[in-house]
Amino acid sequence: MSFGSRLRDLRIANSVSQKRVAADIGVSSTTISQYESDSRFPNEEILKRLCLYYKISSDYLLGLTDLKHAPFSRDEANEKLLLSGQMDLICEIIDIIKKNNLEDHFS
Repeated sequence: MSFGSRLRDLRIANSVSQKRVAADIGVSSTTISQYESDSRFPNEEILKRLCLYYKISSDYLLGLTDLKHAPFSRDEANEKLLLSGQMDLICEIIDIIKKNNLEDHFS
């Protein structure tokens, strides 16, 4: 998938117009159209703005990965980590759900 295709898909998925994206990142709507049609490529600053706007990694836009989001920073990872007790509780809940599904299936 090309840079322009990925950019267009992101815009459509976020339900925004080319005009809106252009205004939000400080370029013309013609420029966004050219990016999406692969007839023009953004400079480094505009690429950064696009990544921040869509909250995606530049690697995704450049086609280096299919993962849209960059790995978490250390602070973001710490916020998302579960304590071992929390993980144990989640596992117990999953086991209960599985057991109930099996019992329902054989009832």
